[in-house]
Amino acid sequence: MAGKKIVVVGHGPIGHSFIEKLAEREAGFDITVVCEEPRPAYNRVMLTQYFLDCDGDKHDQMKLSYWSEEDLKSKNVKLVYGRATNIDRDNKSVAYSKVSHGGSSVDDDADSLKYDILVLCTGSFCFVPPTPGFVLPEKKNPQWPDDPASRPEGVFVYRTIEDLEALIAAAKKSKRAAVIGGGLLGLEAAKAVYDLEMESHVVEMAPYLMPTQLNQEAGRALERKISSLGIHVHSGAKIQEAVLDDGGKVKGLKFIPNGETEPIVLDVDMVVVSCGVRPRDELARGCGLELGGRGGVKVDSSLCSSDPSIYALGEVASIGGVFCYGLWAPGVDQAEALVKNLVDGTGSASYEKSDLSTKLKLLGVDVASFGSDESFWFNRKFDGKDPEVVNLECSSPLDGSYRRLCFTKDGKKLVGGVLVGDAKDYPKLLQICKKGDLGGADPESLAFRRPPPGQGAVANDGGDGTGIAEDDVICTCLNVTKGEVVNAIKDKDCLTVPQIKKCTKAGTGCGGCCTPVGEVPKVLSATLKALGKEVKAGISECFPYTRQELFNIFRVKEIRTFEEAIEKVAVGGNGSELDKPVIASILANLWNDSVLKSGRDQIQDTNDRFLANIQKTGTYSVIPRCAGGDITPDELIAIGNVAKKYGLWTKVTGAQRLGMYGAPVHELPSIFKELVDAGLESGHAYGKALRTVKSCVGSTWCRYGQQDSVSMACTLENRYKGLRAPHKIKMAVSGCLRECAEAQGKDVGCIATNTGYNLYLCGNGGAKPRHAQLVASSIDEETCLKYIDRFLMFYCSTAKHLQRTAPWLEELPGGIEYLKKVIIDDCLGICADLEGLMQRNVEAYKCEWKEVVYDEELQKKFHQYVNTSETQDTEQLEYVNMRKQRHPATYDLPDIKGAAAFSKEKAEESWQWYPAGRVEDFPQVGGLAMKHGDAEVAVFNLSHRQDESEKWFATQNLCPCKQVRVISRGLVGEPASGAITVADPVYKTVYDLRTGCGITSPDLNLSTFLTRVTDGTVEVKLPAPEEYAKALQAASRKAVEEAGVKAAKVMGKSKPFDANGKHVALDW
Repeated sequence: MAGKKIVVVGHGPIGHSFIEKLAEREAGFDITVVCEEPRPAYNRVMLTQYFLDCDGDKHDQMKLSYWSEEDLKSKNVKLVYGRATNIDRDNKSVAYSKVSHGGSSVDDDADSLKYDILVLCTGSFCFVPPTPGFVLPEKKNPQWPDDPASRPEGVFVYRTIEDLEALIAAAKKSKRAAVIGGGLLGLEAAKAVYDLEMESHVVEMAPYLMPTQLNQEAGRALERKISSLGIHVHSGAKIQEAVLDDGGKVKGLKFIPNGETEPIVLDVDMVVVSCGVRPRDELARGCGLELGGRGGVKVDSSLCSSDPSIYALGEVASIGGVFCYGLWAPGVDQAEALVKNLVDGTGSASYEKSDLSTKLKLLGVDVASFGSDESFWFNRKFDGKDPEVVNLECSSPLDGSYRRLCFTKDGKKLVGGVLVGDAKDYPKLLQICKKGDLGGADPESLAFRRPPPGQGAVANDGGDGTGIAEDDVICTCLNVTKGEVVNAIKDKDCLTVPQIKKCTKAGTGCGGCCTPVGEVPKVLSATLKALGKEVKAGISECFPYTRQELFNIFRVKEIRTFEEAIEKVAVGGNGSELDKPVIASILANLWNDSVLKSGRDQIQDTNDRFLANIQKTGTYSVIPRCAGGDITPDELIAIGNVAKKYGLWTKVTGAQRLGMYGAPVHELPSIFKELVDAGLESGHAYGKALRTVKSCVGSTWCRYGQQDSVSMACTLENRYKGLRAPHKIKMAVSGCLRECAEAQGKDVGCIATNTGYNLYLCGNGGAKPRHAQLVASSIDEETCLKYIDRFLMFYCSTAKHLQRTAPWLEELPGGIEYLKKVIIDDCLGICADLEGLMQRNVEAYKCEWKEVVYDEELQKKFHQYVNTSETQDTEQLEYVNMRKQRHPATYDLPDIKGAAAFSKEKAEESWQWYPAGRVEDFPQVGGLAMKHGDAEVAVFNLSHRQDESEKWFATQNLCPCKQVRVISRGLVGEPASGAITVADPVYKTVYDLRTGCGITSPDLNLSTFLTRVTDGTVEVKLPAPEEYAKALQAASRKAVEEAGVKAAKVMGKSKPFDANGKHVALDW
């Protein structure tokens, strides 16, 4: 077929997918595409991102495009901006009317195109019902069903960028909007209206939301979730008309509410109609092609219509004349099949159906619907009316989540299901749904996420003791299963966690699965043991000892610094980026010295190094201590004043505290000072330490209270604050058996009785909740504190790094009974020692924020740049207004993949030496940021090394992973392998400092630069500031375009700043 003319009508996502796949085959076709929108195909799924900046003048309309006009030209694809109006099948030509978009790459005088093969990708249009006030029948456009001129002023649809631009313009003069339709598209439109900060109403005629995909209970759960955002949902409504004023503009919506008999008029300035879509089949209808029973072009399994020269794809293709798929994925499958048939010959591929299973996030709510085949939806097997289907439901009043799983009558096969609010199990359930059985599970365990009543948790783990099945997803970020990890170990000789990360990508998301107590090390250990290979128990090759062994070694040898640990304990290297936080934790736990002094800041993870929790933007959260949840009005006012002054987002945390989010690192000392001066202190929300002690009001106020729970909570918190541990510690005190403080879900829980307290230990919430276990009953406060002292120090001295108390207890030989013997009966004779260790911690406590406030040398560690006192906003994400506050956008910027923009090996002659700072300004084995124009460079000091070429390193400060400017704050590693590494502090992506090459993710690479020291000044050889910034911006733009997401914000526009880059107080 080479040389034949292929004309594609419609350049939407599916038309583009077809063109892209066909161009990749380089089969010699002459390809022309007719596009009626004023730009090439773009990602409609990401349209809601268009509202993150509500100033329409700032939108780059090409940001969502898959390809630019230049890209199309480079692939020899001719682009015609026009609207196809007629198909002449006899002469094989398509007539079109021109639209004045510019950029057309064919003869400007042409008004028709000849074809050998015609592919209809016309998609669908928004269905606007003939409800009075919704349409202007006399202005109906048969060639353009979505023509805005066919609707009254104030009535909109939601499908194209032009629709969005119209919404944005109208929103500037509107306050209230109603979205007609509570299906998938309706909720997307509701998100858009919500982002435009209007009072939002969703009006749905069905009794509940998303009736096509969900059963009634799931729809109601979704409604509750959305209503909690402040969006008004009116389900079961009977819409009568859009009320227009004398000028023909919308002023209200008249409908009969569910259960009522009389209509009401909802005052709105805008109506957005999103009642579903209909296939754009007017061209096919006009030329006599056979249509499907419900519209669309009838096609066979080769996607061919009743005319052998005309094909149809996507929403306009009626498969077998029965059904048009309205989802993106089926259209892509169809495009793939058609390309194979055109290039490889008819019959090379066939298309029968696609999986309609999908997972979505609607208004921030996870929603998933999955089935073994399309009959699950077509026959509505999920609504409980099919006698051959058994439904099991599970709902949580705590988080509002809901799930319904549908099984065959004999319970042996999962037919499908719906998930609302919590869709983490979607990948696993979808896999099981496609199988012929339940894979060793049972209906109750799948539906209720626990073993059936009366049965133990028998794991289908193949006998390796991990409790993880072969097809279980152990890295939920990257959807990596246990089987993939096992195969990497067996077949690709991946014998370490870093090798597994590099091979499978497991752990390159949040990293939780690769922590010492995560699933990946557990699977690695079990698999190596099964293979008869050595299982290394140490924390690394440099320190071949467990944390417990290191704790005892450090204690006996009285090791107080990392340098002493290297000298007296290490067997090779100077410690990796993974070793340092472990050693830092042990040192802090033993001696409780300042984490920022004597070089200890350079072995801390970023949270402890800057005494605040890093966020995805590279800024930090600041959370003062509120012991027992007890806080004065003056302290509340102080927190409010700080939040307003520094432009911080505020939230009451889940631990009865107030958190402030979005603080740049250089402003932290000033924020700390204002809080300390108001009598507040560090809440250690950043550390593996005691976080908080939750309490109810107790006997002071509550008529049921048995003891003063608030005073007890304050006693606990003030005693154990600052205690560093293998992992975070949470406590709670309830004033009676009603348990309002949820003490049985904490590491330490006290429940008051009429004579004292019941003491519970080793509970936790999180991903794997555990109930705490009773250790002692009705003990007095003094005894309670004594047992807690012993328990905490026994845990700290024996647990693995990052191991919570609950899994620690599960691994402790003898379990809870043995723990009682140790801390109550003193069976090991160590209780006095444990109490002594705790007392030393209590006496050594100092508020870490206060130390920074009154120490100028410590304050220097928080400077944004080493080479200037200037500051600037470095956040890459946009901020949006939501719930009366400014939030970072919910999307993440894409990774910048591929070769780095610059390399020290290819330094050009035009590059110059720029001063970074004095040698003494830089921390040993650590980095600082250098300002270079508007961009930044990370400079690292390793002057202790013998090789002159390895004493100083410089890289870009922009991390390719999610584009956060934080590389200079990363931990530097010198493992036994001889590598020199740096790990970014947000996502823990590891890079080789010598080359800039990614280690955990080879696709991610850093630019590197030459360094030298001249008369005590560190210098870096760099391109000109403008060239450097432009190259980084180009790489970022390319990544954004390839990912199809909205571009990074315009610098300095996300928050108010003055001329010196300082925050201006927000007037909320």
